[in-house]
Amino acid sequence: MIAVDLFAGLGGFTLGAERAGCRVAWAANHWPFAVEAHAQNHPRTTHACQDLRQCDWATLPEYDLLLAAPACQGHSSAAQPSRAASGRTRRKHDALRATAWAIVDCVDVTEPRAIVVENVPAFRRWRLYPQWRDCLQYLGYSLSEHVVTASRLGVPQRRRRLFIVGLRDRGALRVEAPRGREPAFGPCIDWRAGNWRPITGASAAVRRRIANGRKRHGDRFITQHVSNHPGVGLDEPIRTITTKDQWAVVRGRMYRPLTLRENARAMGFPDSYGWPDDATRGDVVCGLGNAVPPAVGEWIATQVREAM
Repeated sequence: MIAVDLFAGLGGFTLGAERAGCRVAWAANHWPFAVEAHAQNHPRTTHACQDLRQCDWATLPEYDLLLAAPACQGHSSAAQPSRAASGRTRRKHDALRATAWAIVDCVDVTEPRAIVVENVPAFRRWRLYPQWRDCLQYLGYSLSEHVVTASRLGVPQRRRRLFIVGLRDRGALRVEAPRGREPAFGPCIDWRAGNWRPITGASAAVRRRIANGRKRHGDRFITQHVSNHPGVGLDEPIRTITTKDQWAVVRGRMYRPLTLRENARAMGFPDSYGWPDDATRGDVVCGLGNAVPPAVGEWIATQVREAM
């Protein structure tokens, strides 16, 4: 099965689809860093770096499966108040939400046999979501919604995402969400790596969060830069990796941010998966936070292949 990956980011969806037996022939993103990283890991895929609302879909190769992960930031719970706000913030979130229309444009022109769209569950609260669904159904796709928690597929991160599957000229996909045992994040940590700092030198807010986590989890745990965060034990999955550099690991009287490799492991990327040598930490963290965990991409692509 040949696939195309829109909003491909660092390539988690592509890697998952390849593991499921697909060949990803074409991938695109508007962010040069993401395209460079994707190409580094998937050199046999043809790449495009552009605004997908401006794409000439007639230039795509023949393919069977469309993978797409349009911007989720405009749909997140943090973005919802912007609907009533004025000015730049509201327009920014509206523009992010509108990227989902590129999927309809692409499907209208290329008519793949199946589509899989990934986003946050709040995507369904978008005020234009009913019309967006109607467009895909009018084009001949039977749609189904699947909320998947990555940790139930062996990813050491409790990441909950919505997958909308559309099958052309056949019934909707029927499948139960995976319910596997959740793995611990602890084995992902390299205790010899990183720049450890004394907790005594941290801000008062950081010290309070670490003290809060220590009461629950002892001397070794992970914490997030969120007010009153309770910490996460090393025998649990980490919580959602976001586009912000927010997670840290605590060891006794010392702490440090997660390394980039630990962030990648939290997403389920293999250690062989890389990014450009000149990449900034901020770019890599952002790219990983936007990615689809490969194991989740593999699972949903496998379900679609079997249904077809």
